[in-house]
Amino acid sequence: MISLSGYRRGQYFSFDAIIASVIFVLTLVMLLSYWHSVRTYLDYQANDLNKEATRLSNLLFTPPNGTCSSMGRLGLAISFTDKRMNETLLSCMNGVAANDLQAYLGAAYNVSIVVTDTYYSPNKVWILGPDPGAHDFSANLTEISKVRRIGTLASSNGQDHIATVDLYVYR
Repeated sequence: MISLSGYRRGQYFSFDAIIASVIFVLTLVMLLSYWHSVRTYLDYQANDLNKEATRLSNLLFTPPNGTCSSMGRLGLAISFTDKRMNETLLSCMNGVAANDLQAYLGAAYNVSIVVTDTYYSPNKVWILGPDPGAHDFSANLTEISKVRRIGTLASSNGQDHIATVDLYVYR
């Protein structure tokens, strides 16, 4: 008498091979996707203008060195432990000249900063450096890099608001 149980082992093996192939393909796709995203990020970071924009956006969330009248280095945070932005400093620095802003940040390129408090309607806006919304802002630029950061604004009325910080680095 011939036993049929020996023939079923081949069916189980083929099912295992199919599952293993699917897992292999999924792993390969995930690896290629990760490699592509890392390569794209590194290409983005390779540009000097982008590196400077990232450095300056991190610098903005540190406390300033000095007061508004005797600024050594610009930072918008209240302290190293309290990263909320100081509304009084923003109001004092609103409309600062482009050369002064570049010197306060130690920037190698031209810089413009727009801080928008989204709590109010219409939004409350502080512009440090040239106004990026101006008609002739981008007329003669060869390169521009924009970084948007979200932060908390310590308002003068005692309430904290969400604010966006748009940093433009250009040449």
